[in-house]
Amino acid sequence: MACISNGLIVGGGVAGLSAAIALQRIGVACDVVEIGEAPAGASLSLSGGATAALGELGIYEACAETGTPFTAQMLSPVVYDAAGEPIGAPPPPRPPAPHALPPIGVFRPVFAQVMEEHAQRLGATLRKGLTVDHIADEAGAARVTLSNGEIRRYDCVIGADGVHSRVRALLFPEARAPQYAGQMSVRWMIPGPAIPGEGWYVAAGGRLGFFHMARQNVVYAPIVFTMPDEYVTQEAAYARVKALLDEFTAPAIVNLRQYLRPDSTFICRPWRWHLVDAPWYRGRTLLIGDAAHSTTSHMGMGAGIALEDAVVLAQCIAAAPSLEQAYAAFMQRRFERVEVVAMSSLNLSRMEQAGAPEAEVAALRSQAFAKIAQPY
Repeated sequence: MACISNGLIVGGGVAGLSAAIALQRIGVACDVVEIGEAPAGASLSLSGGATAALGELGIYEACAETGTPFTAQMLSPVVYDAAGEPIGAPPPPRPPAPHALPPIGVFRPVFAQVMEEHAQRLGATLRKGLTVDHIADEAGAARVTLSNGEIRRYDCVIGADGVHSRVRALLFPEARAPQYAGQMSVRWMIPGPAIPGEGWYVAAGGRLGFFHMARQNVVYAPIVFTMPDEYVTQEAAYARVKALLDEFTAPAIVNLRQYLRPDSTFICRPWRWHLVDAPWYRGRTLLIGDAAHSTTSHMGMGAGIALEDAVVLAQCIAAAPSLEQAYAAFMQRRFERVEVVAMSSLNLSRMEQAGAPEAEVAALRSQAFAKIAQPY
C-alpha cells in the first residue's frame, strides 16, 4: 500500500502523464494540471530503459501500435559526409538493457494522447490552462494555490513542468537557470512516403537525419545547427535548412532537397541544459523530468529518463513507509544515472561543436550507454 493517498502533478507532458499513470497504478489519486498547448508534431525515440518503463506503465503495446519500429541505422547509426561517404567505422551496438522491449519511435502528439487516455482511464484528472502560484507545507500536507485562485491540499506535489519549470522556481529559487548548449534543433516534417537513403549526414553547416514514420505517413528530419541563441522564425529556418542542403552532393540529400518549400513545417528549439543539485525535493514537493534535468538529444534519452523517473518514483512511494523516505530512495536510485545521461549528452554536443572526430564522439556515446545499461 502506498504511503500517500493523493498528489498533484504540475505538467502534462511525458514526465507528468507517466507519473500520473504510475501513481494511479499503486492507488495514489492524481490531479494533473498543464498550462501549455498541445505538443508539437515531432518524433521521440524510446529504447532501453524507456521501453522497459512503457511496459511497466502498461502502455508499450499502444505506443508500438501507433509508432515506428527502430531500424539498425536508427540504433547504431553510420554517419555520412556531405558526399554520402561513411565517416569512420560503424559504431558498436548498444549494450542490451535488462527488461527492455523492442525500441520504437513515437509521434509526440499521438504519444501524448495515449498517455492522457490511459491516465484518465486509471482515474487521474487532467485540467488544462492551469499551473501553480504557491506551494506551502502545513499540517501534514502541501497547500497549493493554483493559477486560477483555487486552494487545494495534497499529500505530495510533483513538479513535471519542463525546462522552464514554475515549480522549480518556487522550490529552488537559488537554482541556476538552464543554459544554452550552443546548438539549435530544427525538426522538419515532410508529409508523404519514405524517401530513399535514410540515415545521418554531416556537412560544415550542420547535421541532419531523416526517417519515415509509416503510421503517420511523414518523413521526420531532425537537423542540428551550431548557432547563437536566438528566436528562429519559419522563414529563417527555411533559409538555414536550404543553405545546409545546398552543401551536400550525397544523392540522398540531393533527392531530399526537392521536398523543401518555403511553407515547409519546422519545429525550432534551442537546446538548454541544467541539472538541479541533489536532492530534487523540499518538503512534500519533488521535481522530475526536464524540471530537474534537461540536456541535448545526443543520446536520445530525454523522454526516456523522464519515463524512468515516473516509474521509479511510484516504486519508491509504494515501498517506503513515509513520503520523505520515498523521496530519499528515489534520489539514491536516480541522480547518478540521470547525471550520466545529462552530462554525456552535453559533452557530445560540445565535441560536435568543436569538430571532434566521429570516432571519438561514438566512443563517448558508447561509454555512456554502457554505464546506463543496467536496470533503473
